[in-house]
Amino acid sequence: MKKRVVKKKLKKFLLISMLFSLLLLISLVLFSGTLLKTNILPNKYLIIYFIIVIVIFFILNLLSFKIKNKIVKIISYIFSFIISIIFLIGYVFLKNTNDFLGNIQEKEEKLIFNVVVLKDSNFTKIGDLKNKKVEYILDEYEKEIESNLNKKIEYDEIVTDNMGELSSQLLEKKVEALCVETSYYAMLQEEVENFGDKTKTIYEFEVTLKKDKEVNDSFENKPFIMYISGIDQYGQLKTARGRSDVNQLAVVNPLTHKILLVNTPRDYYVQLAGTSGGLKDKLTHAGMYGIDKSVETLENFYDIDISYYLKVNFDTVIKVVDAIGGVDVVSDKAFTASADKSVHIKKGKNHLNGKQALAFARERKAFLTGDRVRGENQQKVISAIISKVTSSKVLISKYNSILESLEGSFQTNMSTNTITSFIKQQINEMSGWSIETYSVSGSDSHNYTYSLGSNRLLYVMEPDMKMVNTAKEKMNTILNEK
Repeated sequence: MKKRVVKKKLKKFLLISMLFSLLLLISLVLFSGTLLKTNILPNKYLIIYFIIVIVIFFILNLLSFKIKNKIVKIISYIFSFIISIIFLIGYVFLKNTNDFLGNIQEKEEKLIFNVVVLKDSNFTKIGDLKNKKVEYILDEYEKEIESNLNKKIEYDEIVTDNMGELSSQLLEKKVEALCVETSYYAMLQEEVENFGDKTKTIYEFEVTLKKDKEVNDSFENKPFIMYISGIDQYGQLKTARGRSDVNQLAVVNPLTHKILLVNTPRDYYVQLAGTSGGLKDKLTHAGMYGIDKSVETLENFYDIDISYYLKVNFDTVIKVVDAIGGVDVVSDKAFTASADKSVHIKKGKNHLNGKQALAFARERKAFLTGDRVRGENQQKVISAIISKVTSSKVLISKYNSILESLEGSFQTNMSTNTITSFIKQQINEMSGWSIETYSVSGSDSHNYTYSLGSNRLLYVMEPDMKMVNTAKEKMNTILNEK
C-alpha cells in the first residue's frame, strides 16, 4: 500500500517536473530564437548568454528530476516558473522590437493632393467642377493628377510651370480650382496674404509612389551625418512631402561617442538642389519637393555627405516625450507659447510633457531673434530626449511605450541592418555620449523665391557665411576625430 502511495507521489512529481521543464524550454526557445533574429547582441555576449542558459536549464532539471527532497523540488519549480516568466517577458520585448524594425522602412510613400476653390464659391464637391477650369503645376506627377481627376469629372485642364502664378489665378477668378500637393497648399496659406481665409478644399486624393532609393548597408563603425527633418504636420506621416520647419544635422562619431547638432534656420535663403542660378528659396520649401531635395540642398550648401535622414512631425515629439515621462530643459526666458496659450515656460529649468516640449521647440514670436532661438530650443529638446532615452533605467521601463509612440510617426532611410548593427556596437562598448550644439544664423531680408517666383517678396534669412564656415569646420572636426 505504501509503495503505491510512494509511486503515485513520484509520478505526480515527475509530471509536475516535466510540465515546468517544458515551460522553461519553450520560453528559452522563444526568447533565444527571437534574440538571434533581432541580431542586436554582440557575439561575446551571445556566447556568455547561451552558457548561462544551458547551465540554468541543466541545474533546474537536475533538481526537479534527480533530487528526491520534496522541498528542493518545490524550490526548483518556483525558480523554473520565475525564470520562464522572465524569458517570456523578454520574448515580448524582442518581438515588439522585431516588428518595429521590420516596418521601419516604408515600402511605398504617398502624396496627397488638394482640389482648392474659393471659399465664397458655390463649389462644395468635386462634381461641381464639371467643365470648369482646373489648374495645376507641370511636374513629374502631372499624369497621376490627370488620371485621378478624370475618374471624377470632365474638366478644362490648365497646366503651368509658373508656380508663383497659381494663387493669383484662383484669387483673380481666372480659374475655378487649383489642384496642389498638400504641403504646397500649406505654403500658400502661410506666404500669400489671406489665401487660407479665402479658399477651401473640396476634394483630396492620394498618389502612391514606389521608393526608388533605399539604404541597405550595414553599420560600419565610422562617423556619419543624419539629417533630422521636422515636418509641420500633425497625425501620422502620410505624405512624402512637407515643409521642413526643423532642420538639424546630427554629426555622429561612434569612435569618440560625440554628437554635434547643427541647426539651420527654416528661412535660410539657399540654392535648392537641381536648380541653377536664378532664384534661391527658403530651406523649408525644399521639403515640398521631397526629403531627398532637402538632403541634397544641405549637402551642396555645407559641402558634406549625408548618409541618413529621419523625418518626424509634431505628433512624434508629443508621443515620444510623453512616453519617456517628460524632459528637462533650461529656458533663457519666461514666456507663454504663442501657438498654445495654456503652455507657460519659466526662466530656468522646466520639466515638460509632450505638448509643452513641442510648444517650447516651436516658439519664435516670444524672442527678438525668432528663428535663431527656436533652433537652439529645438536642439535642447532633442538633446534632452537623447539623454533620457539612453538612460538604461528609462530605456528598460519605457521600452514598449517608446516603440508604440514611434509607430507611424517617423520615416527613415536607415536600413534595419544598420540600426541593429549600431545597437549591437553600443551594447558592446556601453559608453555614454557627449552632445554639442551649434546654430548658424544670418540677417533678416526679403527676396523672391523659387517656389513663388518673382510675383511676391517673402521674408528670408540671408546666411552669415562666417557662421556657415564655422559649422563646416565643426562638422569636419567631429567626422575626423579618432
